[in-house]
Amino acid sequence: MVDAWKGLAGLALAAALAMPTAAANAAGETPRLTFTTLGTNSGPIPDPKRFEASSLVRYGDEAILVDAGDGAADQLARAGLEIGALKAVFISHLHFDHTGGLFGLVSLRYQAGYAEPLTIYGPPGIKATVDSLLQAIEPGVSAVGTMHAKGSGGPAAGLSVVELEPGSKTVVGDITVTATENTHYATLPAANRPLSFAYRFDAPGRSILFTGDTGPSENVAKLCQGVDLLVSEIMDPSLAIKHIRERRPDIPAFALPIVESHFRKEHMAPDEVGKLAAACQAKRVVLTHIPLLPDEIPGATQAIAARFGGKITFANDLDTF
Repeated sequence: MVDAWKGLAGLALAAALAMPTAAANAAGETPRLTFTTLGTNSGPIPDPKRFEASSLVRYGDEAILVDAGDGAADQLARAGLEIGALKAVFISHLHFDHTGGLFGLVSLRYQAGYAEPLTIYGPPGIKATVDSLLQAIEPGVSAVGTMHAKGSGGPAAGLSVVELEPGSKTVVGDITVTATENTHYATLPAANRPLSFAYRFDAPGRSILFTGDTGPSENVAKLCQGVDLLVSEIMDPSLAIKHIRERRPDIPAFALPIVESHFRKEHMAPDEVGKLAAACQAKRVVLTHIPLLPDEIPGATQAIAARFGGKITFANDLDTF
C-alpha cells in the first residue's frame, strides 16, 4: 500500500510539472515542435553525469519517446511528463544502451494503472523484444495487486508494436515521422544485417532530424534536407580508443582495431557532423550520444564549425531545443 501511495504522489508531481504545457495549449497558443535530450550518454558504460540514450519529441499534447536507454522513465518524470501521456515510442536500433529502459517503462506503466494507447515502433526485432519484456513482467503481476490489474487490464493493455521498414512514414497526431536506414551496422555482412534507423519529425512550422547511431550516410543526408534542427550523434575515434585503453586495460589488444573500425565507420566524427549539417542546410546542430570529456568538446566544436556555419550545441540531459 505504501508503494501505491508513493506512485500516486509521483503521478501528482508529474502532472503538476506538466501543467504549464497544458495551460499553454488551453490558452490557444501555437504549439512548437521540440526535442528534449533525456539521456545524452554514449553507452554502454554508465556515466555519472549523463543517462543512457533517450529523447522526447513534443508538439502540443503529442509526446514521443525516442529511444529508451536505462533510466528513460525517470528522465520523463524529470522532464515533467507522466508515462501515461506518451503516445508513441520510436526505437532507432536494438543496442541495449537504447533499449535498456523499456522494461521499466512498460512495467511501471502497468503498475501505475495506465492503459492509454501506446505504440512502440522500431526495426525488425522490436516485437520480439517487447513480447519478451511482457513475459518477464508476468512473475510480478500477482505482487502488483488486483486493484492495478483490474484498472489497467494487464501489462499489454493499450500497448501495440509496429516493426518499420526503411522509408516508413508514421503519423502521431500532427507529427509525421519518417524512417530511413543509416550506417550503424555497415561493417556487418549484408545478408543478415540488422536495421538501424534515423528519424525525421515534421510538424507545422518546424522539422527535426535525429540521426540515431550512424556513420556517414547518404540516406540520412537525403532525409535531413532543409531541417530546422539536426540532432546528431558524435564520436572521436582516436579519443574513444584512448579512453578505452585507460578505463579497460583488460580488453585484449587484438580487439581494439576492430572497435576502432566500428567507431570510424559506424559513428560520426566531428568533421563528418559538420559535413552532414552543411549538406542538410540545417539551421542548428545539437550533439547527443556524447563520449567526449568536457575539455575535449571545444576541439570537436571547432572541427564541426570548420564545415558548418550555424549554431552548434553539445546537449546535456534535460536540455530542450
